[in-house]
Amino acid sequence: MGGGIQNKLLCQWTADATGTPVITGPNETTSVGNLIMQLKASGEIKTLGEGRAISLNSSIVSNYKPENRDRWDEEYSKYLKIL
Repeated sequence: MGGGIQNKLLCQWTADATGTPVITGPNETTSVGNLIMQLKASGEIKTLGEGRAISLNSSIVSNYKPENRDRWDEEYSKYLKIL
């Protein structure tokens, strides 16, 4: 989360290099989390689950699936040989 998710190439490469799907959400997670806690404290929402639902429904969520695993594994092997 945060500023890094604005770089789509970084998100895709992270998924590729780790072999793990990357799911991005709101850019300003700290602000969103603060708002959710304020809503909970003021009684506007009852549970943190409600806050999560508000966050998910009010932001764009992107999914990056691992691709090119063979290439990433090959390059990582080269890197390990250099070490």
